[in-house]
Amino acid sequence: MKNNVSFESDLSKFGIGLFETIKINNDPEYLDLHMDRMFNSIEELGIDINYPKEFLKKEIFDYIKSKDINNKALRVTVFDEGYNISTRDVPYSKETYEKGFKLVISPIKRGNSIIYRHKTTNYYENIYTKKYANKNGFDDGLFLDCNDVILECSMSNIFFIKGDCVYTPSKELPILNGIMKKRIFNICKELKIEIIEKNIKIEDINEYDFAFVTNSIIKAMKVTKIGTKVYSSSNEIFDKIVVCI
Repeated sequence: MKNNVSFESDLSKFGIGLFETIKINNDPEYLDLHMDRMFNSIEELGIDINYPKEFLKKEIFDYIKSKDINNKALRVTVFDEGYNISTRDVPYSKETYEKGFKLVISPIKRGNSIIYRHKTTNYYENIYTKKYANKNGFDDGLFLDCNDVILECSMSNIFFIKGDCVYTPSKELPILNGIMKKRIFNICKELKIEIIEKNIKIEDINEYDFAFVTNSIIKAMKVTKIGTKVYSSSNEIFDKIVVCI
C-alpha cells in the first residue's frame, strides 16, 4: 500500500485516478460491485493500473482484518504509482435520517462528458458543490445540465416518488450510476414497484410527492427540500424500500 504520492504521478499532475467508498459492516458491503465498477473504469478510461482485481480485493480484506475495522467508510484509491486504502467515520446519525437532507442547485452546469460516468479522483466540481451547499445552509447540491435537466447530487443519486411510482434520472445522462442505485432498482423489482428512468427538468420537481438520495454510505436519505420546494417528510413507498436495504 502506498501512502506517499510523488509529484511525477499522474494523480498529482493531472488528478488521474479512481476511487471507491465502501461501507464496512463486519464485511465490506457490495465489494464485488465496487470492484467491478472500478476495474471497468480502468479499462474504459485506459488508466495505467498494473495489478488485478483479485489482488486489490485481498488487500482490502487484509487491511480490514489488520485494523479490526467495523462501521466505517473505507476508501480505496488506485492510480499509476499504486493504491491507497484509508477509513473515516460514518457521519450520519439517527437524527440525520429523521431530519433528512435539504438540497440546493449547484452553481456548476454540467456538459455531456464521459468522465462523469466514472468515479475519478478529479472531484473538484463535487467538492465545490458540497461546500457551496453547506455554506448556504443546505446538505448537498444538485447538478443540472445545460438544459436544466436534473443529473445527480455531489455524492449521491436522486430519486422522486409520485403516487406508487419511483422516478430517477436516466442512466444515459452524464452521471455516476451508483452501487446503491442498482440496489434500489432490484428492490423495486422485488416489491413490484414501478421505477422509471427519464429526463426530469428542474421545473418538474413540483410534480412529485417525495424525494430521496442514495449512495453506498448513506444508503437512502429522504430529501425534505430542493431550493424552495418542500417535500413530505414521510412516504409509504420509501418506507417499503428502506426496510429492504
